[in-house]
Amino acid sequence: MTFLARFLATSLFVVGMAVLAAMKSHAETIYVDEANPPFMYRAGDKATGIYPAMIQAIFLHAGIDVDIVAVPWKRAIENLDANKGGVAGIYKNLERQKKYYFSDPIHVERLMLYHHRDIAPKPDEIEDLRGQTVGVIRGWSYGDQIDDARKRGVFTASEASGDEQNFQMLSLGRVDSLIAIQEAGDVWIKRLKLDEKITRGEEPVRENTTYIVFNRASSAISMMTAINRSIEELRENGTLQRITEDVLQGASNY
Repeated sequence: MTFLARFLATSLFVVGMAVLAAMKSHAETIYVDEANPPFMYRAGDKATGIYPAMIQAIFLHAGIDVDIVAVPWKRAIENLDANKGGVAGIYKNLERQKKYYFSDPIHVERLMLYHHRDIAPKPDEIEDLRGQTVGVIRGWSYGDQIDDARKRGVFTASEASGDEQNFQMLSLGRVDSLIAIQEAGDVWIKRLKLDEKITRGEEPVRENTTYIVFNRASSAISMMTAINRSIEELRENGTLQRITEDVLQGASNY
């Protein structure tokens, strides 16, 4: 090996070690929603659910220290905009792509319409909600198609802090329908004992891929290659799927 080759190899090793040291010198903060079980929620002072478990595994596999914090979703987005940390379990839309740097996908969520069992005809698509008051979560984007329908006045949005409040409003007749992720909505129907009153459509009105994101001004985007490699490897070896199955098994015991 020539001197130049040895020098370059040594330099690359030193730079690589410096990057790893920087990655481990402090914990990256990742915010998640505090009220969206089983995907992400607060249990005492701890963030728990599918996404916190995935993030813990992804960052550990990548060799990056992480601090996962559960807060109201609106505050999570505000912290992201202020470059105070990243966010996990977020959808991609045109506006967000201008501001945030997205990881590879970590999960796909099925958005479903929930409504009273006795209504007819039952809504199957977003356009079927015309004239209705629909429960949504404050600060959420549901993807460009649903967000656009809301802006066009297809339906009137009733904002709540989380799914639990929306299902309570639906059971009381204060909203006509609500939009929720299938796994989360089914958990709340069971927890609130609404099986005989509330049902959902058979097909999703939207399937949204979820990601880990950082503000484009964040120094953390330098770690995205390592994060994406970790996501790919954990998906291929089945770890991410097992995490989802394990958390949902626990959720079924609510």
